Amino acid sequence: MWQRSADLAETEALELKKAPSLRKRFIFAGSGVIAVIALIAINLVFNYSQRLADLSYDRLLLSALLQMDENILAENDQLSIDIPWSAFSTLAQANEDRIFYRVESSVDGYITGNKSLISQPPSASELGKAQFYNQTFSGEMIRLVWLERAVTEANIQGTVTIVLGQTRLSRETMAASITTRAIQVIVLIAIVAIILIMLGSHLVLNPLHRIEELLEERQPGDLTPIKLDTPKETYQLKIALNHFMARLHKNLEELENYTAESAHQLRTPLASLKALAENARDQTTPERQQEALEQIVQQSENLSDTVTMLLNQAVVSHRLQTQRLLPLDLVSLIKQTCMEQAVTALRQGIHLSFESDAKVLMIKGEAFSLQQMMNNLVDNAVRYSASKALKDNKAKAVDIRIKQGVDRVVLSVIDYGDGIADVEKRRVFERFYRANYEISGSGVGLAMVKEITDRHNANVQVSDTKPTGATIQVDFPLFIEKESAI
Repeated sequence: MWQRSADLAETEALELKKAPSLRKRFIFAGSGVIAVIALIAINLVFNYSQRLADLSYDRLLLSALLQMDENILAENDQLSIDIPWSAFSTLAQANEDRIFYRVESSVDGYITGNKSLISQPPSASELGKAQFYNQTFSGEMIRLVWLERAVTEANIQGTVTIVLGQTRLSRETMAASITTRAIQVIVLIAIVAIILIMLGSHLVLNPLHRIEELLEERQPGDLTPIKLDTPKETYQLKIALNHFMARLHKNLEELENYTAESAHQLRTPLASLKALAENARDQTTPERQQEALEQIVQQSENLSDTVTMLLNQAVVSHRLQTQRLLPLDLVSLIKQTCMEQAVTALRQGIHLSFESDAKVLMIKGEAFSLQQMMNNLVDNAVRYSASKALKDNKAKAVDIRIKQGVDRVVLSVIDYGDGIADVEKRRVFERFYRANYEISGSGVGLAMVKEITDRHNANVQVSDTKPTGATIQVDFPLFIEKESAI
């Protein structure tokens, strides 16, 4: 198990305090939803309790009204009413409420009851149909039932109106009782739901804790895939971690191989340099000592070139892993690189020529890596051409050509040296492999070219130049910018 340092543990503890909690967000979001639902439920219960209380007491009020209506009599061509005791005993069930009533006719006007109780239903009245509504009377809200019907007596024509009212104390008490009990149940359900959410959040996030524990228990060098059954929601996270560890494992393997190979390649020139130095020390004549010193300088330059190439490859590998590929003009980049290499090539008796089908050809790439690729290709072509330039004038040229295909851009570096044997063409891109040890080199350049082309989704291949020489072709995917829809 990997042990954290004290400073790292303290830093992580501080970051943990500042980090937002996914579990708290889950609980707060769930609690918020439950609170909203609870408020809506309480509002619905409150309205329902009001309607239920009105429905219960309206039945009593209507029963009393109908009893009063049954006792309207016609005497001496006038209407009168004998209010029965049973009507008020019905309403007496609401012992905290007061009763108001008024009876009048369209012929005689006011008959009995509260003269000040003047009321009219909010909607159009229909004969024989009772209407319920609320109205303020004597400074308090009362519930009224209103009934108007035609008089059926032979000697009297017209209508009689009965208005019966009752205060709302009992209704409010009943509604409050129903609402209170309902709120208690709703609150209890909400509390239980929040507790379940808290427990559920622990279960939901448990796969993440299991992945964390599994990674913490591993040895520092253990980059094997995570083999753990996870829900669908965390499956992609597990896959992403496995892919990341696979890439990291691959990079570490490449780094280990690269370090081992580099150490092996540096050991030989260092041993040779030591031997040359000892030989120079043992020389007795100034001429031989001077010759030995020149050999030491030459060997030092070769070693310096090898170290520089190794460092460049390390930089390129890092940039290829960290930098994004961006659209760039391959023509201008290759042209600029050729101009920079032209003077060095001329010093070795080699002329560089550049030719392109188009002025601008766009690809997606990383500029620094492509420059290093081009430097290695030109340098390789120049060195292999320079060895034959003394014998063949044709070998004094290296041609760089860019051609555009349908969806590809082909870069060709052509030299007219001795060429590369068919059996060695597949191995020239291996690190530290050299096809001709008579020509100076490190065996790193073409391996770097292969790494760069792979990162750019390009293909690189070696073919023969007619009549002699080698041609290295790199074909890149052409970048075509999609026009935005108008």
